[in-house]
Amino acid sequence: MVYRNLVKKVPLIILILILILVINYTLHQLDIFVKVAETLSITRAADLLFLTQPAVSIQLKKFQEQFDNPLIEIINKRVQLTELGKEVLPLAKDIIHTKDLIKETVSNAQKLLQGTLKFASVSTGKYVLPYFLKQFFDKHNLLNLEMEVNNRKNVINDLLHNNVDFALVSVLP
Repeated sequence: MVYRNLVKKVPLIILILILILVINYTLHQLDIFVKVAETLSITRAADLLFLTQPAVSIQLKKFQEQFDNPLIEIINKRVQLTELGKEVLPLAKDIIHTKDLIKETVSNAQKLLQGTLKFASVSTGKYVLPYFLKQFFDKHNLLNLEMEVNNRKNVINDLLHNNVDFALVSVLP
């Protein structure tokens, strides 16, 4: 019960940071703990995680070594959560949920590119770039294109000074 009261008073992000600094387990091990605790079966957890049963057992053992008291006990070949395990499980689920939200947010940001891409090009580029970029901008329709046509020296200068995202210049044979 002490852990639940602590969670109500301390924001989740602070708890995550404390856990990262103090405890040396991985998010993968935490995932394994949650699946084993939810299914009460190492074999079913292994199936759900697409891992072998020995791999789950090893990672679960390494995870539990981080604590002075066990979170899971195996009695008569049955997995059982200890009282501490029952208190840790909702916290672990919160951390896994936060990890999944971060992963989803990053994934969505990568799928939905938005903003403005700035191109600088020599004069021949104004004929070539639209052909090559059409598919990309059709797929990422939230993006805007700014294209500047200039001489070679200014195009390179814009790129060097980070005034544009991409540059197209001709190279003499």
